[in-house]
Amino acid sequence: MQGDDATRSDSSANRPGSLLTGADRAALDRAIHGIYELQDLDAFVVAAMRELPPLLDSDLAAYNEVNYAERRMMAIVDSTAAQKWYHAHQIVFESMMHQNPLIEHSARTRDGPKKISDFISQDQWRATGIYRSVYGKIGGEYQIAVALPVDGKAIVAFAFNRSESDFTERHREILATLQPHLTQAYENARRHGRLKRRVERSEQVLESLGAVWIDLDADGKIRRASSNALSCLDSFFQGRAVEGGPLPQSLVAWTARNLEAEQTGAPVPPLVVGNDTGRLILRFLSSNEDGSCSLLGERTLHNPSHEPLEGLGLTSRQAEVLYWISQGKTNSEIAIMLKISVRTVIFHVSRILDIFGVSNRTEAANIASSHLVALRQGMTGD
Repeated sequence: MQGDDATRSDSSANRPGSLLTGADRAALDRAIHGIYELQDLDAFVVAAMRELPPLLDSDLAAYNEVNYAERRMMAIVDSTAAQKWYHAHQIVFESMMHQNPLIEHSARTRDGPKKISDFISQDQWRATGIYRSVYGKIGGEYQIAVALPVDGKAIVAFAFNRSESDFTERHREILATLQPHLTQAYENARRHGRLKRRVERSEQVLESLGAVWIDLDADGKIRRASSNALSCLDSFFQGRAVEGGPLPQSLVAWTARNLEAEQTGAPVPPLVVGNDTGRLILRFLSSNEDGSCSLLGERTLHNPSHEPLEGLGLTSRQAEVLYWISQGKTNSEIAIMLKISVRTVIFHVSRILDIFGVSNRTEAANIASSHLVALRQGMTGD
C-alpha cells in the first residue's frame, strides 16, 4: 500500500501549469517518503512536523485535532515556547476557535488547503478576538492549513503560520499535493498503532501466564522476548541471551529446519531440552512475510515444591501461591488447587508483591524461578 501511494502519478506537481519547480518536486518526494515510514500516530506527527515546515517556509507549524462541536482542541507546535504559551492559554483559544475562518471552514468541509486571506482581509483578521488574544502573540499574522478527510468527530489538520508575508499559491499547491499522502499516512499510522497495542496486550497476557515467547527478526536475532524467555535460554542453552543478540546455535539450526518445513510441508517436532532444574518445550510459530518468526515455549520444574520459596521471606501459604504463579497458573486455578477463595489468592499476591517490591506477578515469578534454579545449581555444584 505504501509503495503504491508514494509513487502515485496523479500529483499536481506533474500537471501542466504547475507552480512547482524540479527542486520542489524533489523536496516533496523526500517529505512523502518520510511520512510514509511505518510508524504509530505519535511518530507520524513527529515525522510530518519535521518534513512539512521547510516546504511551506513557515515560521510556526502545528498539528491539530479539533472537536469543533464541543470547542475542544489538542495542538502540537514545533516551537517549545509557543507550545508552552498554547498550554497556558488553551481555554482562551478553545473559547474563540470559531473566530478562525480556517477552523470554521474545516468543520464543514475538508476540500483542500485554505488561507485565512481566502475568507477575510488582514484588517478583519487583526480585529478578531482570537487574533488579539492568541495569534498576534505568537506571530500568526498569516496562516494556511490543510485538513485531512479522515473519519471521526475531530478535525485533523496541519496549520502553518508566517509573520511577514502571506503564503503563496505555490505553497497551496505543495499542500494540495501532500494532502492525499498525509491522509493515507495518517490512516496507516492509526492502523499500525492499533495493531501495536493489540500485540502489546497479547504479550502482557502471555507474560501474566508465565509463557516463554521469543520474536526473531529475518536475520534470526532476538527482536523481543518475554522476561522469563531470556533466563530460560541462559539456563537451558548455557549462553548469555539478550534482545538484539543471536539465538544459541542449536536453536538456530532447529529454527532453520522449521522455516524449511514451511516450504516442504514436513512438520518439525517441538524442541525439548532439559537440565537439572527442569524441562523446556519450544514450539515454532509460522513465519511472517518479512522473514521474521516467533517461538512459544513452556517451562516445567522437576520435583515441584514451594518450600524453598519460604527462604525468600514468605509464609508457607504465600510460598505456595508464588510457586503456582511461577508455573503460569491464574488466580482462579490457584484458588482451586489450594482450596481457598480467589479473593484470598489476590490478597496473597498483593502481599508477595509488597515483600519483593515489584509491580506485577511476572516479576515475582521471575524471582521465584531464579531462586529455585540457583538452589538446584548449588546442590549440583554447577
